[in-house]
Amino acid sequence: MLVVSALFGLLITGASTGQASTEEIHTIVSELHSRKYAEALAVLRGALATSPRDPRLWTLNGFALLHLGQNKEALTSYERALEISPDYVPALEGDAEIRFSASDRKAIPLLKKIVSVDPKNETAHAMLGSLAFLRGDCVIAASEFGQSSALIASQPDALKQQAYCLVKLKRESEALAAFERLSELEPNNHAITYNVALLESMEGNYQETIKRLEPLVRSGPPEPEILDVLAEAYEATSSTPQAVAALREAIVLAPDEPSYYVDFADICLAHSSYQVGVDMLTSGLRRLPRSAPLYLARGILYVQLGEYDKGEQDFGQAEQLAPNAQASPEVQGLAELQRNNLPQAEVTVRSRLQKQPNNAFLHYLLAEILVRKGAAAGSPAFTEAVNSAERAVALQPNLALARDLLGRLYLSEGKLNQAIIQSQLAYSQDPDDQTALYHLIVALRKGHRDSEIPPLSKKLTQLREHLRAKEAAQRKYTLVEVTPPQKPGIEIQEPSK
Repeated sequence: MLVVSALFGLLITGASTGQASTEEIHTIVSELHSRKYAEALAVLRGALATSPRDPRLWTLNGFALLHLGQNKEALTSYERALEISPDYVPALEGDAEIRFSASDRKAIPLLKKIVSVDPKNETAHAMLGSLAFLRGDCVIAASEFGQSSALIASQPDALKQQAYCLVKLKRESEALAAFERLSELEPNNHAITYNVALLESMEGNYQETIKRLEPLVRSGPPEPEILDVLAEAYEATSSTPQAVAALREAIVLAPDEPSYYVDFADICLAHSSYQVGVDMLTSGLRRLPRSAPLYLARGILYVQLGEYDKGEQDFGQAEQLAPNAQASPEVQGLAELQRNNLPQAEVTVRSRLQKQPNNAFLHYLLAEILVRKGAAAGSPAFTEAVNSAERAVALQPNLALARDLLGRLYLSEGKLNQAIIQSQLAYSQDPDDQTALYHLIVALRKGHRDSEIPPLSKKLTQLREHLRAKEAAQRKYTLVEVTPPQKPGIEIQEPSK
């Protein structure tokens, strides 16, 4: 950061009575310029004895100490310079450099003072960006990195931090530019090449995605996530056979990753190859028998095949495994309690209902617990479950989870009209609710209203495609965050020889 030759003019400026002479400063700078730090310190001791109020000498003293590994003493020297001259930029830079290297937040006000004096100081802006990144503030980090673009263009760590934050902020085009520059700096870094391809895919540039990823696949054993992104690009460019082959290979390499089975099934759904998709999902369920997404995807394919009973069974399994998939974090926490200990969950919920009798979610949760404990149609427990679900929707009409459950209970009782109404209401409240749409199809089929089913089946397929694209985008944001640097990454320049 402190480049002696660059700072020489600044250091000699303003010499006055009580300060070291230009010749003394020149001698010290010459020693530092030659990396003779011990010799420079010897000269500085004498100069400081005669000119103890010269901030330039304390700054150069700190620089020499820093490069001899005496960081604590260097920091003290810089602080002494700032006591004499609080806005002296070289001392501010030296102090900030040490604190920055230690990820010390006290560097921030120093760096801010530097940019207030010198708004075009890219090194200070880059350091502020890196520190903002380390504390998770990507808005500030992206802004600061944007003001140091020329400097960080040659700094891979800073570019990675910038790119990481731009992805988090969903500024894909800018992130792509940062990753492309990284790719130029590190052409053999496959992780960077993958991220460039991933962002190209987000931008809809599928041919570029293929162009970048195919060499990675050919160069050695491919990573399954690379094959997954490549498959999406193939499918988007009407190269379905290649997409299918890529996904098959991804499944072979990572047979316990459910998303690859689901992506394969979604291609089958798009091309009306329903049985092929069912077969692949069935294979996946042999390895992952508790995967709700696989049951849900297979249930949708069964609907397209007209095998409604099998589809209903799969949807039921998905609901049992993940009944609160669309709920809030609080709901998910309670669902975890249900999965671990249903009797205790029932005791807990009943106790809470005594204190909060008008809590709609607690009424829904009680109904869900009773059903999961095996309440059969016609039993007192089943009747209580229905009553509790009805109470939940009465208290909170937009509680889609309760309406989905109530529709399922009405189906079990054979109350088809009520089931249809609840499913229609749930679907109208949440157009992404696959469960509500499926229950509606089943109720209409059991009510012999077959003419209404085809358009709903088409909607189910379209909804699946929509959710697939949405899930893929979310997954990409996760995948692109590859090992961001954990320490400040701005290179500190040394004096040139």
